[in-house]
Order: sequence, then structure tokens, then C-alpha cells
Amino acid sequence: MTVKTAPVVETTKLSVPEATMLSSAGNSPTGRNSGSDFWMEFWPSIVRIIIVEIVLLIALAAALVFYLNWSSEAAFSEFMAKDQPSVHALKSQPPCAGKA
Repeated sequence: MTVKTAPVVETTKLSVPEATMLSSAGNSPTGRNSGSDFWMEFWPSIVRIIIVEIVLLIALAAALVFYLNWSSEAAFSEFMAKDQPSVHALKSQPPCAGKA
């Protein structure tokens, strides 16, 4: 009686490369970025982000004002339409009897 064994399959582990961070140590002669260098390098980006945020806030405020104006006009016109009787309702009523 012969016993069959399953074939041996070799598995290899996939190595996940570690995330590498770029060092800015070589950018300045001292090996460190001073505070003024940092702000001089990134201030245009910071200003652009602030401008974009202000523009978006203004656009959202304008959209909100437009929506509130539109909805109040729609509600007011609907209110005024319910206050006035329709032409169909006037035609279906019989004329009033003469005063005694």
C-alpha cells in the first residue's frame, strides 16, 4: 500500500517596502532648516490656501443668501395665491340674492 503525499509547494514572503521619508537635512549647510527658511519656502502655498478658503466661504455665503431669497419669494407667492380665490371657484357660486 502506497501513501501519496501532497506535493510540497514553496511559498515566498513578499516583502513590503518600508515608506521612506525624504530628508531635508542636505538642503542647508548646517543640516537644519532655520525658521525663516521654512517660512520663506512655504508662505506662497499658505497664502494660496487661505485665499481659496476665503473664496469658498464667500461662494457658500452667496449661495445661502440666494437660496433664502428664492425660498422666501416662493413661500410668499404661495401664501398670496392661497389668499385669493381662484376664478373657477367664483364661477361655480350662484349670484347673490337681491338685498331686501
